[in-house]
Amino acid sequence: MIRLNYTELGQGRPIIILHGLFGSARNWQGIARSLANSHHVISPDLRNHGQSPHAQSMTYQEMADDVISIADQLNLKDLIIIGHSMGGKVAMTAALSNPERFTALTVIDIAPVNYDQDFDTLIAAMNSLKLDTLKSRSQAEETLNKVIDDKGVIQLLLQNLVRTDEGFKWRINLGGIMANLNLIGQFPENLKSTSCRIPTLFLGGSESDYLRSIHNPAIYEHFPAAEITMINGAGHWLHAEKPTEFLKQLKTFINFV
Repeated sequence: MIRLNYTELGQGRPIIILHGLFGSARNWQGIARSLANSHHVISPDLRNHGQSPHAQSMTYQEMADDVISIADQLNLKDLIIIGHSMGGKVAMTAALSNPERFTALTVIDIAPVNYDQDFDTLIAAMNSLKLDTLKSRSQAEETLNKVIDDKGVIQLLLQNLVRTDEGFKWRINLGGIMANLNLIGQFPENLKSTSCRIPTLFLGGSESDYLRSIHNPAIYEHFPAAEITMINGAGHWLHAEKPTEFLKQLKTFINFV
């Protein structure tokens, strides 16, 4: 178990928000501020991300246990958990392993299934940056532009690039993430026959391939009380692409449960 870095905003019923791969709590500041008008919002950096400690192992159960430790530390009750992409799998793992700890779950653009991970290209691009000779973030962006055609993804990756007295370095544990890519693409085998009946919202982007109708049987097998809603015109980062519609759907759900 790792003691995660996290931020807190607001007061009221607690919500934990979990970011995706290569992300951090920073990516969710706008959403967290909006939810903090009526809730106590906790946004952790998952292990190997943001300002949280690094580790060579990052199974979903380990990451879920890290999050549970925050709930213990802050004595959180009546807890809502929200997770995007990899963070959604962490949230599902936490809920399936500890259903008594949560009263609602929102999973954003991911399903409880195995995926063929496609992050090798991104990691290769990050490794292609010669950090010892890198002069500026704009130079890094120019290099990444040559191999990645999604400006949103490039900006996500560059948020992990930090300048130190010795030069640029990656804040994330790139080596640890690389070693665990296959596990990150999967859903925990030991949870394949586990279900949880807490109120659950699966929220996806209509233009994303991560949450499709073919995943519905697996969703209902694990989360029989789930509702599935798609946001038209949104991709995988629907909270950034369609924040107004995203917040409308999310607030409707969490204010109902």
